[in-house]
Parts: sequence; structure tokens; C-alpha cells
Amino acid sequence: MSSGREVGLAGLERNAKEMHKVTLGLLKRALSLIVAKDPEERERLLREIEDEVALLDVLKRSSTEAILVFTMRYQPLGRDFKWVHALLGVVYDMFRIGRYCREIAIADRYVSRLSDESLGDLKEVVELAIEAYENAYRAFFEGCSSCVDVVKEIDSKVDKLYLELLKEVGSVKVVPTTTVAKTLVLRHVERIVDHAVNIALSDP
Repeated sequence: MSSGREVGLAGLERNAKEMHKVTLGLLKRALSLIVAKDPEERERLLREIEDEVALLDVLKRSSTEAILVFTMRYQPLGRDFKWVHALLGVVYDMFRIGRYCREIAIADRYVSRLSDESLGDLKEVVELAIEAYENAYRAFFEGCSSCVDVVKEIDSKVDKLYLELLKEVGSVKVVPTTTVAKTLVLRHVERIVDHAVNIALSDP
């Protein structure tokens, strides 16, 4: 029979994996927003992103509370303590990734439509963010050591893309709104991948 501590640890992991599903869904909706042309579909995606971010906030609060309650009740030591402490950071990183998806949606709504033909290369950038996050998840929850290297490689690639774009923006006097939107999205993706790195390196 499982002890209360084991049941509690399984519950914490289950909560975090539920957050993961929502976070991954938000990343995929952000990608869909970049390729969607139909106005009704785009409006639906924007609403869904808002709703899912609100849900993620609730899940983050409940997961954080559950981790703190578990810690006070069982006072874990050794590997259990390291894992619970790491999980607290992972929960925050997943939440922040979801929030950056919302920021991408805001750029689409108020700066420039991200499905504009001139922004076609954003699709590859967001796909990189999804790949980084999925590998980070496997690194933490499945102990995939090679996944950590994948995340680090993507991080370097995205950092380079972002810096190159900043240099391009700094070289002109007038910046089109599409370029402003692209810069914002790349900045948000750069932060998403940074959080993915945090997750990937959190496995105690």
C-alpha cells in the first residue's frame, strides 16, 4: 500500500502534468494564430488563448498551494525535497510560458496581424519554442538527458535570431508595424525558450 507521502507526490506530479497540457495547448494556439487567415478562426483563437491563460493561472495557484501544503505536512528530505523544490520552479516556468503566449496574441491584436505574408518566418520560430518546451518536459518528467542538449541548442539559435533582428531594427530610421510585431514575438519566444531551459535543467 502506498504511503501518504507517495500519494501526495503523485498528486503533485499529476497537477503539474495538467498544467503542462494547458501550456502546450497555448503554444500550439499561438502557432495556429500565426498561420490562420480566416477572421473568425483568428478571433476564436484569441478568445481561447485568453481563456486558457486564465485557467493556467488557477492551476498555478492550486499547484503551488498543494506543493507548500505537502512540504509543511511531510517535511520531505533528500531527493524528495529536491524534486518538490524543483517542481515549484517548473510550475512557475510553465505559467510564464503560457503568459508569453498571451503576449504574442496581444501583439497580433494590437500591433500587426501575425498571419501577414511578410511574417511567414515566425512560424518556424514558434515551432522552435514548442520543440524546446516539449523536450524540456521530457527532460524533467522523464529524465531525458539528450533532451537537455536539444533545449540548449534551440536556446542558442533563438538568441541569435533575436539579436540579429535587433541589429536590423537598429539600422533603420523607420520601423514598419510588421517588424515591430516580429520583434515582440521573437522577444517573447526568447523568454519562452529561457523558461524551457530552466525546466530542462531543474531535474534534481
